[in-house]
Amino acid sequence: MNIHEIKANKLRWINVNNPAQEEIDYLRDEFDFHPLALEDCVTPTHRSKIDEYKKYYFMVLLFPIYDRKTREIRPAEVHLFIGKDFLVTIHNNELPPLVDIFRICQNSQESRASYFEESIEMLIYAVLEKLLVYIYPMLDHLSLDIDKSEKEIFSGNEKKMVEEILIIRRNITDFRKIMQVHKKTLQKLTSWLQANDNFSMTKNDLYYSNLIDHTKEFWDALGSYKEAIEALQETNESLISHRINDIMKALTVISLTMLPVTVIASIFGMNTDSLPFKDNPYGFWILIGINSIVIILITIFFKKKRWV
Repeated sequence: MNIHEIKANKLRWINVNNPAQEEIDYLRDEFDFHPLALEDCVTPTHRSKIDEYKKYYFMVLLFPIYDRKTREIRPAEVHLFIGKDFLVTIHNNELPPLVDIFRICQNSQESRASYFEESIEMLIYAVLEKLLVYIYPMLDHLSLDIDKSEKEIFSGNEKKMVEEILIIRRNITDFRKIMQVHKKTLQKLTSWLQANDNFSMTKNDLYYSNLIDHTKEFWDALGSYKEAIEALQETNESLISHRINDIMKALTVISLTMLPVTVIASIFGMNTDSLPFKDNPYGFWILIGINSIVIILITIFFKKKRWV
């Protein structure tokens, strides 16, 4: 089974990777977890939440992970069963901080003594804090992408940046969906632990307030990024529209300039005997001169009107 356990200072941390029916049966028999909670562990929930049961809390948290191949931010789920002397984490090995902290505790007696020293609340805090800090580099990456897009837009690469802006905007939207209820979920966890006599939260309130502060920072940053990318998209569309207008304006001026010349050429192209300059040896050059004068006059007219 993909179940690993660490015991220290009368506390237990059970870590389950890629749970299948065998692992679910073990958790049901060992801890008597509710079938609905266990069902959530093997089916995607798509939202963070926390449920209270008689002897434990069940919490689902979504964390963003970045797929370098598709350039997408997608959610990774972590399921936590929290009891007075145990923590059960269930995940699909997609979050390096969670994998790393468990491996460190497995391999280092000093780390076990540190993380399991005080209470189960501090172990939970350490796990959640590692997972939340892991999000900051992704926020920095989004900020860099926005700054890079802004420079490209004002460097004359508007068309090239249309797809790039849409990718960034999609990632910000997905990021916000993932983090939307983190704050409320952690606030509810904190209040429930404070109200439960089995947990000693009096001296740990500040630690959990720090977790909630992280979620506030994420949400504020994502709000700023959302406004910034929307403003850049509007700017980019305005610049593209302005360039198209300039092109259409140039084509219109050319068409209007050539219209009289086309009319003159059509008239003198008629197959009649009474056309002027027909028998004049310089007739062709006279017509060229007339057309040139017409073009010059039209150009002067457009410039006076400031159309060109």
